[in-house]
Amino acid sequence: MMEEEIKKAIDFVVSKNAGVRYADIRIEKGSATVIELRDDVLREMSYGIDQGVGVRVCYKNSWGFSSSNDIAFTRLKDTFEDAMNIGRALSLSASNKHAEAVKIAHSEPKKDYFKLKPKINPDDVSIEEKKRMVKEVHKAAKKHSPHIKTVSILYLDGYEEKIYADSDGSYIVMETPAVFMRVRTVARKGNVLQEGTESIGAVAGFEAIEEENPEVVGVKAADKAVRLLDADLPPPGEFTVIMDNKLAGVFMHEALGHSAEADHVLYGESILRGKLGEEIAYEGLTVADDPTIELSHGYYRYDDEGMKSKRTEIIKDGILVSYLHTRETAGRLEAIPTSNARAADYSEVPLVRMSNTVIEEGDWNFEDMREDMPFGIYAKGMRGGQVDTVRGEFQFSAEEAFLIEKGALSKRLKNVSLSGRTLDVLKNIDAVGKDKKRGSIGFCGKDGQEVPVSEYAPHVRVKKILVGGASS
Repeated sequence: MMEEEIKKAIDFVVSKNAGVRYADIRIEKGSATVIELRDDVLREMSYGIDQGVGVRVCYKNSWGFSSSNDIAFTRLKDTFEDAMNIGRALSLSASNKHAEAVKIAHSEPKKDYFKLKPKINPDDVSIEEKKRMVKEVHKAAKKHSPHIKTVSILYLDGYEEKIYADSDGSYIVMETPAVFMRVRTVARKGNVLQEGTESIGAVAGFEAIEEENPEVVGVKAADKAVRLLDADLPPPGEFTVIMDNKLAGVFMHEALGHSAEADHVLYGESILRGKLGEEIAYEGLTVADDPTIELSHGYYRYDDEGMKSKRTEIIKDGILVSYLHTRETAGRLEAIPTSNARAADYSEVPLVRMSNTVIEEGDWNFEDMREDMPFGIYAKGMRGGQVDTVRGEFQFSAEEAFLIEKGALSKRLKNVSLSGRTLDVLKNIDAVGKDKKRGSIGFCGKDGQEVPVSEYAPHVRVKKILVGGASS
């Protein structure tokens, strides 16, 4: 009955209006728990249910989008009409007269029902039990050291049911749970403040939290902050730097991945424009985007245009082989869609987005990387930074670092910043480790939308990169 009504609404807008070329719909129903604790004070503890519909209509060469919280079948036609009227109005506007033609890459219709069955459904765990867990994590982190002054914990979980359908004939139903927890600590010694953060999360049930041992996660965050209190500032200058799996993964996500998003390429906002087929990196480097990794934070079975998820190599053996696409960017660039259309929820339009950024293993071990380094830096984790995809420049801050002297780790370092040009760094990589593992877990923002992502990477060595530092 539901499928029939949705198809009727799509047929109504497509068949009754000569200018409509394509239409799709996402209906979402979901529940979510949010617990935020700071210094043993609950800032938020809530459970909410949300539902809504988002529809797109391509009218001639303009997109119209409309969303609503009313998912009654009697309202679907109205929502489609709203989107169509927006598309029609845009197509008639003077500013749209010279817009490039919208080309939507072909996709075979798909029909599927996918339900990810968790071992422990988050909804089957009471909010009181979740609160108790969060408080135990806080207690463990705070107890770790008298230097720990602040502990902040954010816990999220949810369960989503999504229906996707389009005028090409696709009809897909998906049900997925997800969990996430972040622990952020601040340690103080005199006037010195340092921060430590740890995150866990997956498209999975509550078992993904339990298996990580949440209290240990809290202690790790606290220990990181404390051990940085007595660390030294880094020497400034250009050095050989080894990035750990977390820093290497986030670097590739931020500096390479965003530049590989095809909308940036089309709008002239990427240093990778016109470089397909060129050798842009160390020949031993292969980087992919892979939403098919089960139990990852960036996993999905289908993207928000109904494309079956698949692994996409961006760089293969140092050569740029693909951008990341929606169906529209693929159509305009005469490429194959890469299942990277993602929206934060039904009220947002799908954009080109990453999922899990993966650096494939090389043949180096960590000890061999250090062995021939008379002097350099071992940088771990990512605290923050910024990337300019147009100019291809970046500045990142590592969570912690060590000085490397004669191949051995010596002084612990803090407040280490790394900066440079993305293409220079990709070329200056000279070793990729054979120790790939999961790196950072978090959310990626773009145009006001956040989607869950993660990284998987080994150690990576860069021959030359600019290092700086700031006082606490």
